Amino acid sequence: MEIVRAHSMGFCFGVRDAIEIVRDLGASGTTVYTLGAIVHNPQIAEELDKINVHVVDGIDEVPVGSIIAITAHGSPPDLQSKAEARGLKVIDTTCPLVTRIQKSAYDLVQQRYSVLVYGDANHKEVKGIVGWSGGKARVIRSMQDLEGWEPTRRVALISQSTSNVEKFIALSRDLVGDMVARGVEVRIINTICKPTKDRQLAVRELAQDVDIVIAIGGEASANTRKLVQAAKEEGTRAYQVERPSDLHSDWFEDVDRIGITAGASTPDSVIDDVEARIRSFGALQPALA
Repeated sequence: MEIVRAHSMGFCFGVRDAIEIVRDLGASGTTVYTLGAIVHNPQIAEELDKINVHVVDGIDEVPVGSIIAITAHGSPPDLQSKAEARGLKVIDTTCPLVTRIQKSAYDLVQQRYSVLVYGDANHKEVKGIVGWSGGKARVIRSMQDLEGWEPTRRVALISQSTSNVEKFIALSRDLVGDMVARGVEVRIINTICKPTKDRQLAVRELAQDVDIVIAIGGEASANTRKLVQAAKEEGTRAYQVERPSDLHSDWFEDVDRIGITAGASTPDSVIDDVEARIRSFGALQPALA
């Protein structure tokens, strides 16, 4: 067996910067509370917890006077004022590319657009984007989600930063056709971030050249799930794993070439450990895609 790594995978700059901010504070002896995991990776969460960077579900769990960090996924605009009202010091580690989407949602509402957000309504990033729209944005996954909805004269579509590029393009085409037929002005803004686009393109190229794709990332990582989806759309068998123990040796029976990719919140050490485990099943030394 031969292992081939995708040419674009793993940490993106937004994730790296968010981790470094809270890691530096924790390492200096400062206790930090993060509103949810700073990134969707269990190994990172475990590492940070050891240096006094702790995950909480809400600001009410944070002791008065403590530091709370907004995660890389962002948050609604009222969170900071609520935290400060409790006497908390807020550190914002929101990815700059997510901040740009939040600003787009806010600006579009001010310009009297009905805002549609393509993404997962339960995802922290999307909840934050909706919050920046003043709660006026509607989250959709398909045109079926618009059944019974009456658009205003101006409609805009934006996206969660880690969405599937091909599906967003398809939805955009359908939406434009529907809105134009109704005489509605429609604006499409592709807010899927460049690291996501690069990783999805890379895994599609990889999937065409291997027998199986292993995508490494936290179970809650939306962008890692999209990598699995993209590989499968190329007709290649694909699995998501969080750590080496998630691998099954029977996946690699009668397999000549194995592709590896990783989500934007997956550290290099985890990628290396998963690859080493695969090699223990009989793989050769890694090659570059």
